[in-house]
Amino acid sequence: MQKDYNFTFVIGAQKAGTTTIHELLRAHSDISLPSIKETHFFSDDKVYRKGLDWYLRQFDSSKNILCEVDPSYLFYKQASYRIKKNLDNSKFIVIFRKPLDRAFSHYLMSCYRGHEKLSFIEAIEKENERLASDVDLFSFINHSYISRGDYQKQLSLYLNEFNKSNFLFINFDNLFPSFNSKMINSICEFIGINNNFNLEEMPTHNKKRMVKSNFIRDMIYRESITKKIAGSIIPSDKLKLRIKKFIDNFNSKDFDPNIYTTEYERVMNELPKKYLKWSNEQSELLEKSTGLDLRSWRYEDV
Repeated sequence: MQKDYNFTFVIGAQKAGTTTIHELLRAHSDISLPSIKETHFFSDDKVYRKGLDWYLRQFDSSKNILCEVDPSYLFYKQASYRIKKNLDNSKFIVIFRKPLDRAFSHYLMSCYRGHEKLSFIEAIEKENERLASDVDLFSFINHSYISRGDYQKQLSLYLNEFNKSNFLFINFDNLFPSFNSKMINSICEFIGINNNFNLEEMPTHNKKRMVKSNFIRDMIYRESITKKIAGSIIPSDKLKLRIKKFIDNFNSKDFDPNIYTTEYERVMNELPKKYLKWSNEQSELLEKSTGLDLRSWRYEDV
C-alpha cells in the first residue's frame, strides 16, 4: 500500500540550505509538507514508535506529492533503513556543502542556542571526546561539527538501500546564495512538478543571527523548569513550535555579515592543516560517488 505514496525527502545536509528549500517547496500547490516541520519520524526512536499512520496524517493526502525536508535523516544511521522499510519507492534530494564551511555554520548555530562556549578550533579538537562521553545525544546533535561532514559514510547507507537513480545530488555553491534557476528546474523535474515558482518572492537561505537576551534564549533551548512547565501546559506540538519560533524571532537580530566574514577568515587561517586535508579527502570521496564537480572545495598547499 505504501507504494501508492509519492514521497520525496530532502535529507540534508544540515546547514546546507534545507530550511530555504522547505520554504520553496511549501509554496508549490502540488506538494504537501508535514504540518510539523522536521518531524524526525525516521530518526527519533520515540517519534518512530508512533507508527507510519501517525506520520502519514501529518500530510495533506489530497496533494499529488508528499515531501519532507529533514537533515537529521542523513546523519542518523537508522533513518535510511526505516524509510526503505516503510516507503521503499522514495526519492531523495541531498545538498552538500563544503565540509568546514558547514561545520563553522553549525558551530555558530550551537553558540546561538547557548550549547557551545568553546572557540571553533577548541570545539572540533574536543569533538571526539564529547561524542564518546555523550549523554542523551546532546553532543551528537549539537557538537558533531566534523562528524556531519563525513558525507560519503552517511550517503553510503542510503546507496545500500536505494538505487542511485532515486537521488538528486546538489552542490550548495551552485544553488545559493541566490536561487539558480537551472538548478530549480532540475529539482522540479526530479520531483515531478511544474516550475511555477516566483523566485523573486522566495526567501534566501537562513540568515545568521545573534541573540538579544541569553536569559530568553536559555528558556526556549535549554532544559529548564520554565520549559518543562510550558511543555505540560501546552499539549500541541505544533503550537509549541509556533510559540518557540515567535519568541526566538523576537529575541534575535541579524548577524553582521562583515563580522562573520572576518571571523571565518581568521578561523580558517588558524585551522590546523589536518582539518584542511580531511576536508579535501571528503570532497574527493563525495565527488567520486555523486559525480558532482567539487574542485572549488579544495584547499591548496596542504
